[in-house]
Amino acid sequence: MPSLSPKQIEEVNELIEQVEKSIKPKCEIGAQSKVILTGLLSANKVKKKAKYIPCKREYSDTVVNYFVNEKGVAKSKFHANGRDFIFILS
Repeated sequence: MPSLSPKQIEEVNELIEQVEKSIKPKCEIGAQSKVILTGLLSANKVKKKAKYIPCKREYSDTVVNYFVNEKGVAKSKFHANGRDFIFILS
């Protein structure tokens, strides 16, 4: 994980709080753009609904890894590094 400045840490913590409100049991988390994820979900006939949370590209991996490693949330197979939205499939 890259070293972050105090301002960046504050921004990441705010983003984590925002995501934490949307996390439910048996959901998946990842990062992807809206257009690509919509296409992937329909092509793979996934019935789950996606909730999008906007974030800076440099923070998406940090936030997703936090929830996967610390909170035990499943990482989605549609996850991609450095995207502008964090999504939660539920």
